[in-house]
Amino acid sequence: MSNSKLHVTLLADEWKSSKGGLSTINRELAIHLAKHPNVSVTFLVPKCTEDDKNASSSCNVRIVKARERYGFDPVDWLSFPPNDLPIDIVIGHGVKLGKHAQIIRESHRCKWVQVVHTAPEQLSMLKTYSDCENAISRGDRKQWNEIQLCKIADLVVAVGPRLWEFYSRYLRRFKIDVFNLTPGIFSELSSLELSIPVEGEMFNILLFGRGDSEDFALKGFDIAAKAVAQLNDTSYQLVFVGATSGNEKELADKLLEGGLRRKQLIVKEYLEDWEDLATVLSAADLAIIPSRSEGFGLTALEALSVGLPFLVTQTSGFGKALQGALPQSTPWIVDSEESDKWAEAIKSVRKKGRKAAIAECQTLRESYGKKYIWESQCNALVEKMVSLVSGE
Repeated sequence: MSNSKLHVTLLADEWKSSKGGLSTINRELAIHLAKHPNVSVTFLVPKCTEDDKNASSSCNVRIVKARERYGFDPVDWLSFPPNDLPIDIVIGHGVKLGKHAQIIRESHRCKWVQVVHTAPEQLSMLKTYSDCENAISRGDRKQWNEIQLCKIADLVVAVGPRLWEFYSRYLRRFKIDVFNLTPGIFSELSSLELSIPVEGEMFNILLFGRGDSEDFALKGFDIAAKAVAQLNDTSYQLVFVGATSGNEKELADKLLEGGLRRKQLIVKEYLEDWEDLATVLSAADLAIIPSRSEGFGLTALEALSVGLPFLVTQTSGFGKALQGALPQSTPWIVDSEESDKWAEAIKSVRKKGRKAAIAECQTLRESYGKKYIWESQCNALVEKMVSLVSGE
């Protein structure tokens, strides 16, 4: 540590969130670590724009481009940070953004923190791949790669209680302690004021995330569509936000297979901008996250951050975080993969009325925000990192 500052570099492939929840967590972690007075934060990326640089700079995070290497995929340029970049701690994420850290630890003589976001062997049971490769064997390979990286890292961080328990079990034989980082409320979204208009004729249900075909069953998109169809009431409208460009029709057709009427469905592309996301959230009456398995479940936290009523599956890290610490969260958790149970839960939220449902959710947001605080968790993580560097 030079000048009493801890120099932390996070490996990333973007500043925004076009590639999903990992990017969001990575950015938020960088922003909150940068609030510590004794930490200097660098965001190492293959490419970036001037807008990215300006946005990160306003958060006291410095974006640095990795050195371009011909013949390598851009994400693998992350193995080659500038030689003169001071690094005490390098933070990697999963296999995709973690494998480079083992090289940087040697080249820059630093410590390595590995963050895990998923349990591939659990997800693979529900994934489908268009190339017909066996999803289970692919998930098994990914899982062992995750474990091997965790074994050789200097510190392992799991996102949320579900993954903390999962990796603690896998790594206890090696006497490796896992740090639990449960994401707190997103301040960019919590400042949004949800309007409470006179109850309208339509009830908009938001289903959002990345609409990749391989994750259709995993994310429970079919459960959502069938649930809305089973309500047998065309005043319920399902708004899906997360289609990849070019596959909107394919995704819409799959959602309609559950009996949903075409006039009840709207499909939009994936959103990577907080402003656009906030607009969509504020237009909805309810967000549903019916994933069959979820390491954490960031979309539910985004809804809670806005104060939008939501329903989330029990088999998610976010659901576990809610249930374990906040008893009043029970009405918002659905312990079933059956679409009729989700239909009942949706109808129950509507019966509350928009004003009452939003008030309940905002109370829950306040309780969650007191339990899971970015600042205190990041301060505890900084203490761990300082101990690594100092050898204590």
